[in-house]
Amino acid sequence: MAAFEPQDDSEWLLYELGGLHRSQVLSTLAALGVADCLHAAGSLTLGELQQQVGSRQQGFESLLRAGCGLGVLCEDPPDTFRLTVRGEWLRRERLGAFAAFLGSSTNWDPWSRFRSALRDGDDRTAFERTFGRRIYDHLAAHGDLAAEYDTAIDAFTRCEAAALCARIELETARLVVDVGGGRGALLAELLAAAPHARGVLYDLPHVVEAARSHLPARADAVAGSFLDGVPANGDLYLLKHVLHNWPDDVAVRILRHCREARVADGRVVVVDAMLWPDNRPDLARMLDLEMRVLCGGRERRRSELRRLFTAAGLELVQVEELVAGSWLFVGA
Repeated sequence: MAAFEPQDDSEWLLYELGGLHRSQVLSTLAALGVADCLHAAGSLTLGELQQQVGSRQQGFESLLRAGCGLGVLCEDPPDTFRLTVRGEWLRRERLGAFAAFLGSSTNWDPWSRFRSALRDGDDRTAFERTFGRRIYDHLAAHGDLAAEYDTAIDAFTRCEAAALCARIELETARLVVDVGGGRGALLAELLAAAPHARGVLYDLPHVVEAARSHLPARADAVAGSFLDGVPANGDLYLLKHVLHNWPDDVAVRILRHCREARVADGRVVVVDAMLWPDNRPDLARMLDLEMRVLCGGRERRRSELRRLFTAAGLELVQVEELVAGSWLFVGA
């Protein structure tokens, strides 16, 4: 499929403004399970797909044809659809759950309040303006939304886990502590790569309770707040997309808790996006905005992350790019 080439600046602007439509097409295809149905069947007619996903709306056909235009579906023969190689990523076990969450009201609606948050200048995030409380308090009060969020994060985590396992030394790890680790998807992958190690998942009580059934036998689930401290005697502490939720002073406190709790030669492993000094339109720049809309956090430049490690008494000994805009930072 040929790439879109705008003829002038007005056409470019109209195309870019259509990003909301492209995003919702992909998210809705994932949320309805279209990719999973087509993966299982190979190909289905329009009527068969409508029946399987339970849609009676005429808009469903428009959705499928838009998906063809984006290259995730193809139509061959007429009125019969199948997945493309790119469309396979919309399956739930791949990135489908993540795609579905991005277009959900939990993630989508706060963006309409971003402009008022910028204008009014008080401390409430766009998410707080939409739902009346901070994102993690909102998720804790709504188990169904928390499950949707955790499943989405798990999907994104699986993309990062293989790259992380290949880039950190695991042979000497004996106790891996996943701090703020959600349902433990990353911890499970690391323990699979380090069969001699044990693990601890450390997160808020409602998260830990939902995570217990997902953890391998060599992992324990411990409830608590990393703002107060972390479990002791680990030799590998993981902070995956945790620091970007917090201002500098709190991020330093979390890192310091990990440094103080580790064994003598323990390491603190941080996974976060990293902003380049220029203004390239990469995923990290978009994630920076996402953090500001949802929780008031932000992504940081390498120099800023280095200062956090130094302030926490850690030496930054390894910096590597992982995948999908994520970077690895190891402190010792």
